[in-house]
Amino acid sequence: MAVIGAGFLMMFQPFAMSLYTWSFVTLLAGTAMFIIVSKFPE
Repeated sequence: MAVIGAGFLMMFQPFAMSLYTWSFVTLLAGTAMFIIVSKFPE
């Protein structure tokens, strides 16, 4: 969930274009990791 949060912060910051460029990839990776980890049995 922290990776997803970092992706949102990167997307909505007005300072660095490079962070904005990588924000979608970060959000996608965080979402994919969250889906995979949530399938693990407890």
